[in-house]
Amino acid sequence: MTIDIILISYNTQTLLLKCLNSIKHAPQGCEIGNIIVVDNASNDLTVENVKESFPDVIVISLEENKGYAHAVNIGVEHSTSEWVFIGNADIEFRSNSILHLWQATLSHQNVGIACPQQVYPDNSRQRSWGFFPGYSEALHYLSFSSAIENVLESIAMKLGIARKSRFIPYADGAALLIHRDSFIAIGGFDSSFFFFGEEADFCQRMWQSGKGVLFVPNATIMHVRGATYGGNSPSLQSLEMLVDSKKKFITKHQPESSLTFIMLLMSMYHAMMSVISIPFGLISSSWRSKFTMNFVLAGLYIIAIRTQTSESESS
Repeated sequence: MTIDIILISYNTQTLLLKCLNSIKHAPQGCEIGNIIVVDNASNDLTVENVKESFPDVIVISLEENKGYAHAVNIGVEHSTSEWVFIGNADIEFRSNSILHLWQATLSHQNVGIACPQQVYPDNSRQRSWGFFPGYSEALHYLSFSSAIENVLESIAMKLGIARKSRFIPYADGAALLIHRDSFIAIGGFDSSFFFFGEEADFCQRMWQSGKGVLFVPNATIMHVRGATYGGNSPSLQSLEMLVDSKKKFITKHQPESSLTFIMLLMSMYHAMMSVISIPFGLISSSWRSKFTMNFVLAGLYIIAIRTQTSESESS
């Protein structure tokens, strides 16, 4: 089985070179076809460095940054294999990461997307999938069922307890193995999502097409989460984009739901998390960052509610 790899880059030259090195030095157990880098008009030396250090890599240098989804679609257009791996520039492959993903698709029917267990640089567990924006996400957050599952999964991983592959709502877009024909059949990524939300929308449409999204915990990929948008200290612009993407997803896929009420639930959740973060923030800078992020998100959801209410009244 030959699998193409598509990596999306934007001002991440150092991380991208590490990612490409990991492909070279971590055996994947399958034949790697084309390695394609789609660069979103970086203003650093990403393109020059990749061409110099990895002459066999296909580099597509876009003149304008039209977003992650647009870049993915361009990359898939240049791929030829039945399965393509799509990833951020801030990931690093572990041995047989792609092989484990592909083998899992053979053990389950109608798989369109497979995603690995992402880990932080210290190999601790990282969130790799999520619930669709809307009532599902809000209620799982507010009930802390999502947090409880995260704790249990982290414990299982630390203890080395084997976890089975299973179908999930949507996969985090940092690392995805995608069936190319299925990708094309549903029209690829929706490029109207500039950043955030595009993978949730893509997975939702994949499910609607009759193909599933599979989480494969024995496939591991390291992800420097947030390297492209600030991690636990994202910019205000990034947080605004996050909230806007959730609004866009809900409006597109759940038009009958109350967007205002969902925004209220999300604001309540982030307000609660900011309060919880206060005592921990006294002794930890990371918790102080989490407090700031959750506090800002709570405010942005309130602003979204007021905007939505004003638009409803004017119409």
